[in-house]
Amino acid sequence: MNPVEIYLKLPTPFMMNNWDRLLPDWQVPPQTLVLVLLNADFPLDDEGNFVEREKNRLLKQFLALGESFHRASRQRGFFTEIISPKDGMPQYSTQGDLIFDLVATVHHSLGFDYSITIKGCQVLKHPVWQTAIYPGLFLSEATIVEVQSILTEFV
Repeated sequence: MNPVEIYLKLPTPFMMNNWDRLLPDWQVPPQTLVLVLLNADFPLDDEGNFVEREKNRLLKQFLALGESFHRASRQRGFFTEIISPKDGMPQYSTQGDLIFDLVATVHHSLGFDYSITIKGCQVLKHPVWQTAIYPGLFLSEATIVEVQSILTEFV
C-alpha cells in the first residue's frame, strides 16, 4: 500500500453554503471532512495509459479505505459519504445538482498549490510528493474527535 496522509478539517464555506445541493439526501450539513491523500508511484501530471492505470490503482485503494470508514461509521450510528475522486460524486447518496471538486477542497483546506495539464486536468502539488498525489474525500456528520476515533479502528 502506498503512503497515505489523512487530514480532518471543517467543511469549506462552499460546502456549508451548498450542502443541500451537493448532498440532497442529508438532513444536516456534514461536520467533518476527511481528506485522504495517496502517494502515487510517480507524478500524475503527465498523460497516457500508465497514468490512468496508476489513478485506477489508487482509486481502488481509496475506495477500500472509504468502505472501511463507511462501515465503521455506520456501526457507530453516523451518516457518512465517500466522494469519488474520479467524478466528484457521492457513492451512497443521491447526486445533487453540484459536484465536489476535490482539488479545490484540498487547495482551500490545506493550501496545496495545483496546476492544470495540457488536457485541462487539475493536478495538486504536495509539499513533499509534488504531483505524485491522488486526493480523496470522505464526509461525516460526526465531529472531528468522533471521526478520529473511528479512523483509529482501521488506519
